[in-house]
Amino acid sequence: MMNTIMYDERIELLRAIARESLGVEAFRLPGMPSPDFHIVSADSLTSALEAAYDAGLLAGHRHYGH
Repeated sequence: MMNTIMYDERIELLRAIARESLGVEAFRLPGMPSPDFHIVSADSLTSALEAAYDAGLLAGHRHYGH
C-alpha cells in the first residue's frame, strides 16, 4: 500500500511539473496509447527537468534523512 501511495504522489508531482513547465494539461501513463504529442520549447523542457531533478533530491533527502 505504501508503494502505491508513493507512486501516486510521484505521478501527481510529474503531472504538476508537466502542467506548470510545459503547459501539458494531461498525459497518459506508459502503455496507454495516445495520438497526442506536444511541442515544447527548450527552456520549458529545461525547467521541467530541473523541477523533476529537484523533487528527486528532496525525496531522497526525506527518505534517507541527514
